[in-house]
Amino acid sequence: MNTFLVTPTFECFLQYLFQSSFTEIYNFLYICSLYKFQSNLNIATWGTPVQSTLAYNWYAQNALDGLSSTCTHTDAQSDPWWKLDLLKTYSVNSVTITNRLDCCSTRINGAEIRIGNNSLDVFSNPVCAVVSSIPAGATYSYSCRGMEGRYVIVNIPGTSKVLTLCEVGVYVIFPGNLATGRTITQSSTIGTWLGQQAIDFNPGFIQPSSSCSSTDNQTNPWWRVDLSSVYRVSRVVITNRLDCCPEQIDGAEIHIGNSLENNGNNNPICAVISSIPAGVSSTYTCNGMDGRYVSLFIPGDSKILTLCEVEVYEEDVPFGKRLFKKQILFFLSKTHFVFNYFHIAYFSYFHFCFESMVKNW
Repeated sequence: MNTFLVTPTFECFLQYLFQSSFTEIYNFLYICSLYKFQSNLNIATWGTPVQSTLAYNWYAQNALDGLSSTCTHTDAQSDPWWKLDLLKTYSVNSVTITNRLDCCSTRINGAEIRIGNNSLDVFSNPVCAVVSSIPAGATYSYSCRGMEGRYVIVNIPGTSKVLTLCEVGVYVIFPGNLATGRTITQSSTIGTWLGQQAIDFNPGFIQPSSSCSSTDNQTNPWWRVDLSSVYRVSRVVITNRLDCCPEQIDGAEIHIGNSLENNGNNNPICAVISSIPAGVSSTYTCNGMDGRYVSLFIPGDSKILTLCEVEVYEEDVPFGKRLFKKQILFFLSKTHFVFNYFHIAYFSYFHFCFESMVKNW
């Protein structure tokens, strides 16, 4: 089976499929299904930036304000650096840098992008990419291919160097979270702590009121996600709030099932949360429990349920055992892909897969 050496167009992609065997197409559809719930997000604003020195009140935070007209600026020094603390470890897909427009565009030449977990010795973190040059006012993207780290560093090696960054983006792929984009309901809402904020990928370490969900102080508070279909849930991941009150989550029950009786809280229990430290993400194994609804419930009086992130993951199920098995066998021959019998729904599905893959090329 031939492989693409350049980013393909969809037309080339279809020609590629026309020459593929049924097994190859079947494998492609399985891989494609893994992209279904992926999201590629810029998480740079979730962290806190610092820089080696400050000049002209061009603060480190200016690289995260969404304005290319405001930039960071160090003094002229040896090995200047800018560091972003993401507050937890992520697998980084890519980093974008916007260069200043007004002058001095060559100052960025030779900058190194590093990703790792060493906060004290920033130069010991592995290099994702080296910036050869960026035209004035332009934004360039650098692939880091899933490098893991809590810290993203941009530094320029050498003496008498100035580091100026007008925007920095840090893109992370979140694969497979079934809760993404689903309908959320909670028993009550305090202020702006909406139920939907528990599935926005943002753990709320900087501003929890706009990134976490929370009920009022009440009896038996609950939160529920409707997955829209029945899934075999392998695990649920809960992120607790960082700023205060981590003990509020103690005793919460995770329920999975297909009933809305008692707001879904009569469904079987996957796990009971004894405690989660502040800002920590804890994983609870559900061993393939079947259910459309996943709910969290704290029994008792005067309870508050706060969730900074909820992730729901499915057991690994071969793609052919899902909805498309019979239709794939019907619409695809056992040896070749026959366009004349290819239903428009599957044409659209191939197009969706193609776009999803190219987006993360």
